[in-house]
Amino acid sequence: MSQIEDLKHELQGLRVEVNAGKLYKSLGLKLSDLLDTVPVTPKTDVSLPDDGAGIKGLILHLNEEIREGTLTRIEDGDLLNLLNHLKSPDPAIRDKGVYFLFNDLMQQKVLTQDQLRLAVRYLSSDQVLFSHITEPENEAVYQRSFAVLILSLVLYADRVSYHVLTADEISAVVDQIACYIILEKDTRGFIGSNGWAHVYTHIGNLLDELADRDSLTRADKLFLMATLIERYKQLDGALIFGEPQRIAGYLAHLTSKNRLYADYLLSQLKRWRQQLIIIQTSENEAVWNRIYNRGRLIEAMIIRHDFNEAIMQYLSSVIDFLA
Repeated sequence: MSQIEDLKHELQGLRVEVNAGKLYKSLGLKLSDLLDTVPVTPKTDVSLPDDGAGIKGLILHLNEEIREGTLTRIEDGDLLNLLNHLKSPDPAIRDKGVYFLFNDLMQQKVLTQDQLRLAVRYLSSDQVLFSHITEPENEAVYQRSFAVLILSLVLYADRVSYHVLTADEISAVVDQIACYIILEKDTRGFIGSNGWAHVYTHIGNLLDELADRDSLTRADKLFLMATLIERYKQLDGALIFGEPQRIAGYLAHLTSKNRLYADYLLSQLKRWRQQLIIIQTSENEAVWNRIYNRGRLIEAMIIRHDFNEAIMQYLSSVIDFLA
């Protein structure tokens, strides 16, 4: 984890500079340089949870109590057991089980304030977000991705209902998520019988939620957007399961809040086109995936038609460049 800690420290430094007004135009270049330092490590075995009767019984029991309207509390141990099963490659446990259940727990405000904080600490921890992340594609992606998805639910519940997370706690999440985005290279959407991984859709969900956080500065929100843009540019795998549409929605949401975001996005779109003209000279699968990923994002943005006039004019001008 030492290399990841170094990367996290570098990102925190960039975030400080952006907030101090010392870094803006060259932010993308500095983030791109950091992407070049992301470590690559050999594949190791992923420890998977026991998907036996214990967790199935717990999910069934809690769902029954929710349907009957009798669920008023959940034990800390059961909460952590549910979150641990985000590791499960079985979509009936991970997705239709834990994720669906958490939606109900949030809506009915079953978690205590301390449990909401416990969930945030667990979901944003190094052990969860960075599990096997520097290795080739592996089954730890389910835990990483669904931790991000449920974190977006928990932060939403806090913003509209609980109101307990402090500015420092949200700031810690920003540091973790920025590092996670830089590290995450898995672009898989639906994976055979294991169901959804959908990393970059879930990242879009979380960044969309953070865009509505009043405790975050405009600089922090710009920093997160810039981090996503730079990582997106360098993804070697194809994003073909709706991720560009979700990210376009996040970008539209954020840029509608302040011209600062729109101006930065437009500058990066222009720079991105110049970069692609250069890399097209090297034809390989990764390069063409990057080209088509950009094309799908541009198309998703054009179809939405809810960006400001300057961005829409630019999008229209480059439509002939789409691969």
